Amino acid sequence: MRRAIYGGSFNPIHNDHVKLALRFAKQFELDRVTLIPTNITPLKDNSHIAAGEHRYRMCLLATQDHDLLEVSDIELRRKGESYTSDTVAALKNDDDTLFLIVGADMYMTLDRWHDFRYLFDNVTILVAPRNELDYDSLEEKYLEYREKYNCRTLIAHQAIGALSSTTVREGIASGADVSRMVDPRVLDYIQKHDLYR
Repeated sequence: MRRAIYGGSFNPIHNDHVKLALRFAKQFELDRVTLIPTNITPLKDNSHIAAGEHRYRMCLLATQDHDLLEVSDIELRRKGESYTSDTVAALKNDDDTLFLIVGADMYMTLDRWHDFRYLFDNVTILVAPRNELDYDSLEEKYLEYREKYNCRTLIAHQAIGALSSTTVREGIASGADVSRMVDPRVLDYIQKHDLYR
């Protein structure tokens, strides 16, 4: 099975997260994409993050219509900091070819991640630029990673767009209409649980 791991805070999951996962599944002929909400993300500010249970349930709601997508709470159950290398080690088996989906900003710092050499040895990195300028930077970084670490990377040619979870949270906090940014079931959940106010 060709399986991609797609980790992130998903705080909250928005439409471009789902579009990106589906686009990668189609472009790189993936059999499954596993979305994994992180517990505590190293190298990031975690002060404004919703509880893991909320983010996990929102991911379930946003992906329930897509057979290629699944959600795992493996990092939430593990507690502590979420190291992708630990998750890859836990999910790795001889029957799967593993891929790892990362954002352009995260790709640029991969060589600062915990046990990054293990990642480079065991997964193919999938990354998408946010814009054309991003693509040039990604190409440059890819060449560096390949030369230094023999890292396997596939760069999508289509940009992922500018929508971010921060934009969604700020919109909710200000009372703006975010209905085009998130799945309606996710928006209902956010309103029901009074998140991001």
